Amino acid sequence: MLLTIALLTKNSEDTVRFALRSIYRQKIPDNVTFELIVVDGYSKDNTLKIVAKEIQKLKEKFQNQFVRHIILQERVGIGYARNLALKEAQGDWIFWVDSDNVLAQDYILKAVKEIGKISHENIAVLYPQRVISDPRKRNFASKLIVCYGKVLAYQSNSKLFTIAKRLLSKQLKDPIQKMLPYTAMQGTFCNVEALRKVGGFNPYLIAAEDIDVFLKLISNGYKMSSFNSTLYYFARDSLRAWFRQAMIWEYGKIVMYLFNTYDNKCSTLRMIRTQYTLNTSKITEFFITLIINSVAILMTKVRACTPLEALFSPLLYFYRRVGYSVGRLYGLQQERFLRKLLRRGVDN
Repeated sequence: MLLTIALLTKNSEDTVRFALRSIYRQKIPDNVTFELIVVDGYSKDNTLKIVAKEIQKLKEKFQNQFVRHIILQERVGIGYARNLALKEAQGDWIFWVDSDNVLAQDYILKAVKEIGKISHENIAVLYPQRVISDPRKRNFASKLIVCYGKVLAYQSNSKLFTIAKRLLSKQLKDPIQKMLPYTAMQGTFCNVEALRKVGGFNPYLIAAEDIDVFLKLISNGYKMSSFNSTLYYFARDSLRAWFRQAMIWEYGKIVMYLFNTYDNKCSTLRMIRTQYTLNTSKITEFFITLIINSVAILMTKVRACTPLEALFSPLLYFYRRVGYSVGRLYGLQQERFLRKLLRRGVDN
């Protein structure tokens, strides 16, 4: 079996070493060879120097199992970058690794065993059962962000399921939670043939490209399944970076929704006002804050976070929501341009 490992990087000198060293520590089965494709967004730091050094170590260890490596550089968004890796992939399956990921030592081994079991089940995506966030710098902001993630772990799931229900209402036969368990693209193994059959990733998406392709796979009859291993990733180490992540994520989801509902002429504004985003009233906000406080207090009892971190959790909730709101405003501003782009694509 030939496995393609696709690593996406951009100005990640602080974390990419850990990602590549976790690949170095993997137990690769004897019947598996792999290739490594690195797509870099024109890093201005030492990212590529570190990548080149770590690749040499990989070649020395996996002499009979390392087929080749390719380093591509493009000033593009993440959807386009994933398509570049998909185009170059020669493997049957492609394993997506982000530059802030760290893999459990048995990660690839367990995934390959699972692939051997599911080859006849039309499963196109394998994802880890556990994804754990870890603060890299151990500063106060990182610890706060990790604590917030533990308190509000449900939030991403509920938003994703709401989007999926609206976009796949005609195809849904099973509950969406059963068809599309929440996972990001990081750490997943995808069937290369299936990805190419559904047209790959949307090159215009700077976020939510993973949800978009998952929905396309499901609507074409493919399934997703989990395997028993753990993916670790580094939390943002500043509140500013965390805010920007929320803003880009929300903007990406709006653009993705717009692309998927173009035929229905659904405006972004109407979509925001309906099921896509919950318009919480002051009373709802009060109860959410109360729940956050209660969960945070319980977490201090089991020492999952400190009392000081728990105290800041409600404030982080509102800070995150402001980030989402800014992202939606950007989406609204781009709606006219995107509609012209989509109309031109249909006409051509």
